[in-house]
Amino acid sequence: MQLRAHQREFQEIIDGIVAGSSIRNIIVKAVPGSGKSMIPVIAGKLIISGIVDKICWVCPRLSLQDQGERNYLDEGVRKMLGYELTVRSSTNEVNPCRGTDGIIVTTQAVGVDYKKTLQEEFKRHRYALVIDEMHHSSEGGSWTEAILPLYELAPYRILMTGTATRHDGKKIAFTPYDDQGDGTFTLNTAGDEETAVIEYTRIAALREKAILPASFFFSEGTARWQKLTGKVVEAKLSTEKDPSHALFTALNTEYATELLSAAVNHWTRWRESNIRGAKLLVVCASIKDAQKMTVQLKEWGHRAAIATSEDSKDALKAIKAYKAGKVDILTSCNICYEGLDVPAISHIACLTRVRSFPWISQMVARAVRIDPAGGPYESQRAYIFAPNDLMFREIAAKIEADQTDPAIEQHKGNGKQAQEADGGFELEGVDMRAPGGITPLSSRLTGYDEMPLFAGDPSAQVSEIKTNREQENDLLSAIEAHIRRYSFQNRYNPKRLNAEIYSHFGGKTRRQMTIRELEEVLAWVREKYRAYHIRGTGRPRV
Repeated sequence: MQLRAHQREFQEIIDGIVAGSSIRNIIVKAVPGSGKSMIPVIAGKLIISGIVDKICWVCPRLSLQDQGERNYLDEGVRKMLGYELTVRSSTNEVNPCRGTDGIIVTTQAVGVDYKKTLQEEFKRHRYALVIDEMHHSSEGGSWTEAILPLYELAPYRILMTGTATRHDGKKIAFTPYDDQGDGTFTLNTAGDEETAVIEYTRIAALREKAILPASFFFSEGTARWQKLTGKVVEAKLSTEKDPSHALFTALNTEYATELLSAAVNHWTRWRESNIRGAKLLVVCASIKDAQKMTVQLKEWGHRAAIATSEDSKDALKAIKAYKAGKVDILTSCNICYEGLDVPAISHIACLTRVRSFPWISQMVARAVRIDPAGGPYESQRAYIFAPNDLMFREIAAKIEADQTDPAIEQHKGNGKQAQEADGGFELEGVDMRAPGGITPLSSRLTGYDEMPLFAGDPSAQVSEIKTNREQENDLLSAIEAHIRRYSFQNRYNPKRLNAEIYSHFGGKTRRQMTIRELEEVLAWVREKYRAYHIRGTGRPRV
């Protein structure tokens, strides 16, 4: 195990503090998925050196709290750093450390600490304060007021984030900015005598092979909705300059299930041919949608669980089962965007209509972590399945631009990276009401990018060019499998379907067809007999 560039830079700053440096504040902006949670563990050297007594790590979610506590127990990390510390998940308890070297508390716990037990704890001991995902706190915000006493009492503060912007455009608390003079401001990366700023971009992380590249799968679709005036509108996702109505309709009707099906099918192939422990994450727009998709996945025969903010204890239990391999698919909403550290996640199905570069980056980050049990780096990849709307394609293009070899090569050797052009950031309180009061009517998936297994996969390297016979057999098997699945779901006799197909294609048996003809048959049956739908209605089977 080796430290990455931002972790090494942070360690050097800590060593400088131990040697007498005047630095008191350290800001770490690291691309999501690159190992930001190692920073508080490295900061433990301040305790070993007698600079501080304890560490207080404040994070926004229970899942991050659990993950942080485990980071300190990692044997590989302990061996690399040369010291062993422990921390304890706590709330607003008296004597919160209980013999350990620090505490991890949630922002919610700090916000309701009316008895000021944490403040009293900070007065009794010298705490290094770590604020995780600092963008949740704005200048003058209510949570900022709650944590300000701890910030002022702490002799050393460490602020961490995967993005340096907020959805509301406000400044992040405790963060230095440069005023551009036109009403805009940017993060001050120069620092000063008391403040050091560390940046670690996607390009830098890919150059070091600290994260995986992502491949995007876009599904085209059409949607029909009714306006308040009674007018019915139909449109394609990809052609709408303002796709809010079409996207909302698609994700609240049949299209969402079809997109999920595409993600599940590819993920299943990936597990069978390459990494059997790979996992799928389904990101839904609301708790209701997450519940519906969980039921659907279970009906398809998959081990699925749900983790939402509606019930934190149940959510944490589901995430633990997901990490332990007892669950293969996790459906969620906001709770999984930050702090879900499951390296086995290889696929994400995006079934939300939130479109923000930092927000999408956080979501994608759940799948870009390197899986130690997943084989060589070159054999791993993140697959993202999303609607084919213009806004998501633009965001994906920014992410993909950082994955090109010239971009990575161009930044080689640069210590500091330019600040990313982050857009709005929204993780909480997303308005999922119908835009403009529209009424969704129906939608369907009409086409999609073919998503082959990554060329660097061991399975893809082993497989050679298929013969015509092998291609024919693959097509015949795919047609037969689709017919059987559709027949089973709709309690329909497959012989009747085969007769309809035989008649439609001029009385020619499939065994007599060419590869081109078989491809036409497969495309036709997928459109005619849409899997997971009730025959004759177009409605999904729930």
